[in-house]
Amino acid sequence: MGLPRESRNHLSHRVRSKSAKRSRRDEVDQRRAVCVNVNYIISSTSLVLASAAIIALNGIVGSELEQTSQPHALRVSPKYNTASNPFSHSVQRFFGGFYQQPSSSAELKTLVTNDQLDAYTKDGFIVISGLLDDDDMNSLVDAGESLVSKHIKKSGGKMPSNGNFQVHEFGLVLNDQRFRDVALHSKLPLAAAELLQLDDKTQNLRVLRDVFLAKGHESTSSCGWHVDDQMFWPAAYQLPRPSQVDQTGVNAWIALDDMPIEHGGSMAVSPSSHVQDFSWKSDALTALNFDDQFGNGVQKGDLFEMIKSGKVDSCGLEKVAPDVYDDIELSKQEFNFKRGDVIFMNRWLFHKSTDVTEKGKVALQALENSCSGDQTTGDALLKRYSIRYATGDASLPGGFMTEMSVLASDGLNLGKELNDVSGEWYPKCWPEVDIDVDDKIDHLVKHDVPVAQEKLGAIMTEVMKLFQSR
Repeated sequence: MGLPRESRNHLSHRVRSKSAKRSRRDEVDQRRAVCVNVNYIISSTSLVLASAAIIALNGIVGSELEQTSQPHALRVSPKYNTASNPFSHSVQRFFGGFYQQPSSSAELKTLVTNDQLDAYTKDGFIVISGLLDDDDMNSLVDAGESLVSKHIKKSGGKMPSNGNFQVHEFGLVLNDQRFRDVALHSKLPLAAAELLQLDDKTQNLRVLRDVFLAKGHESTSSCGWHVDDQMFWPAAYQLPRPSQVDQTGVNAWIALDDMPIEHGGSMAVSPSSHVQDFSWKSDALTALNFDDQFGNGVQKGDLFEMIKSGKVDSCGLEKVAPDVYDDIELSKQEFNFKRGDVIFMNRWLFHKSTDVTEKGKVALQALENSCSGDQTTGDALLKRYSIRYATGDASLPGGFMTEMSVLASDGLNLGKELNDVSGEWYPKCWPEVDIDVDDKIDHLVKHDVPVAQEKLGAIMTEVMKLFQSR
């Protein structure tokens, strides 16, 4: 659990570094042209297909939930503040429980209570309000609006109309200081470490993957029940045994907008599916190509054969195993998210994204119309930012990968523990952050990312030809 020494180190480092990091934002934003955007070569429609083709399994987001009864009240103001958010007054909640958090972080020895830890261990997830402060949320909202504006401009001034998400971008911890500050320097890493029950003397936590996603009334699909594949969770694995709680990683999903269940466009989870041996679980994992024989990745030829045979589609469980899908649906848990809420999910928890409902489409369309046609800030989108935290002793798979760290190293990083990977691809965020992390990441973005992007482009051309030939 998070010890006093670790808590002081992590939070005090954040205070020292925050103002210095803000001064770097203009410089970092100017380098966005070099950003790590795995999707730069594919359209939103083909993201599911292309992602699926990358690893032996894939999907389109393992991180969404929902909340709120008045979804657009907070989006009227571009800034987040505790006065306008009734759930941010230091109340933490999960399921039906409410927990009063001390008003000052100085009073905290830990961020997570024993009851919350027990709930996370049993259910595989926990929703916490008020964990991120106003500065963190304002930074995320501003950064999200900047991304939306960039994508709309690339689409000729209109929102993309197809696919699960209208905006999706990976690798933001590498190319945007605002996302980086929250991923590395907020209370998120400490909470994640406590939920994973890590030892600050012998273990560390790193950012394995992060992604920004935005969903609007134009959305035409969602990703069905799944667990994150090696596109969204690029680490080797062994399937957890029943009642065995995996402690190698946790997904922190942050709502940047209010998301009520009645409007959809968020996420549902299957409680306890990370540990319980449900009757459907084995069949679901098999249908999604999860097997210990694939845990260390697959070779290129085997993967391409799987693609040609149509066996790669992590979002398509309803299509390949409809009865299994229906069984999972019976256990569905949904949430009414408020802006600023964070859901932490176990790496092996089954979850799915949800369709925007007709009521939600009407509400989002009305909000868009109220903006006088200006869509550039993304006010009519349901936005979220997701961070996959993994322990430093987690390993990259040893098979064929389109992981940027692998492409840039000519495969030398294959199979390495995150602690040993060459380059600052997976920055450490707990129990402390390296003082020179920004310089290391900036060097990576300038020198290594372009090399990886060029190689990725060639691979994706080959992959898309396979899909077209099926």
